[in-house]
Amino acid sequence: MEEKKFCKFCGEKIDKDSIVCPKCGRQLKLVKNEINEKKINNTQENEIKFYQQQWFMWIMLVFFAPVGIFLMWKFNDKMKKNIKIILTVIFSIFFIIVISSSSSNDVNENGTKYETNKKITVEIVDFSNMTTAEVDNWCSEKKVNCKRVEEYNDTIEKGKFVSQSIESSKTIYEGEQITIVYSLGKEPTVSQKNAVKKAESYLDYSAFSRNGLIKQLEFEGFSNADATYAVDNIIVDWNEQAVKKAKSYLDYSAFSRNGLIKQLEFEGFTYEQAVYGVEQNGL
Repeated sequence: MEEKKFCKFCGEKIDKDSIVCPKCGRQLKLVKNEINEKKINNTQENEIKFYQQQWFMWIMLVFFAPVGIFLMWKFNDKMKKNIKIILTVIFSIFFIIVISSSSSNDVNENGTKYETNKKITVEIVDFSNMTTAEVDNWCSEKKVNCKRVEEYNDTIEKGKFVSQSIESSKTIYEGEQITIVYSLGKEPTVSQKNAVKKAESYLDYSAFSRNGLIKQLEFEGFSNADATYAVDNIIVDWNEQAVKKAKSYLDYSAFSRNGLIKQLEFEGFTYEQAVYGVEQNGL
């Protein structure tokens, strides 16, 4: 009876001598020539010339550089008279050595950016049905530099996936970059952009409820649609606005708890926002 084994990628039952899985198409083992080629490549990659070693660079800095500077100083009258030239040369050599040695290290710049490792391949997945948090987790686990970009799009809802620079099932190396584009929604009109600016300018010096700010923009001559768009497209914490508005009332007059809540509701805050604003001011 012919011996069977299972594909380590998809679990399909296959012949023990199979090189490629008939179901998923993944290569299961290397043929002899490929193995020899990989050994040669790995050997070449692991061979580091002696002049690239950090110890050699530091010997050059500590021993040869001072000797060279001394000889220049001894046989150059200008250097004897100008210590600034000597110091400039010393610091220049030191800077070059440090930069050279640091660039040879394979160190990640931060927690989200990775150096390219051409030995490890990563198969790209379809990001269209993933949340941004899931995308971030995937990129972190796979050590792929994911760049998130937002662009206006007339057909795709704001915050939704638009495209990815590398298609799913394609293979890249660990540390390479992929750009993922998300929608900012339909590009606003000139009037909507102006309404956004006006709304932000009001919030810079006074507190408003959502409804109160819409009414203020309408008073400025913006349509209800443009005013609503502006208020819904600025970053604002309405609870915090209720706190500021309650404080402004308490700064010039006395209020009971219930009286201040009603005043905030009159300003357009919801009951929950009004209560939060009052309680944060000690009532």
